[in-house]
Amino acid sequence: MEKIKAFRRFVLGKLQLLWLRVQLIDIQVDKGFFCRKGLYITRKHKVRGGKNLFLGRYVHIASNVDFGDNVMVASQVSFVGGDHKIDFIGDTPLRFSGPEELKTTIVEEGVWIGHGAIIMSGVRIAKGAVVAAGSVVTKDVEENSIVAGNYAKEIRKRRF
Repeated sequence: MEKIKAFRRFVLGKLQLLWLRVQLIDIQVDKGFFCRKGLYITRKHKVRGGKNLFLGRYVHIASNVDFGDNVMVASQVSFVGGDHKIDFIGDTPLRFSGPEELKTTIVEEGVWIGHGAIIMSGVRIAKGAVVAAGSVVTKDVEENSIVAGNYAKEIRKRRF
């Protein structure tokens, strides 16, 4: 029974990856990639994934993201930022202000991102970190730390 489940996950992962590439999405992932229903990646962004990348239901990727090995991303997580220049007031409406510099978000090996978290463009989530559900990550997260809240702050370190 376990072999059948593993085979189904393998086939579903390959079909989902093929579907993303048919839509001209720039995605490169390693073995063990699996995503649930509703993954959305904007066309102008690049996604790179290591081994055993898991993306939950309705993950929204609207920034460049590099995932390490063994990363788990829960449902309804958003990777966003760098969409519009907001600093200057002028004749141009915000909608037409153009994008900021596209920064890459780095999610290192063994990271777990909880349900509904929002990860801003350009942050680094270091190896073994945990981002609690509903957190808004606006700055780098240290190795093996657990962050929570809006704006995400370290609440403690993981233990060995």
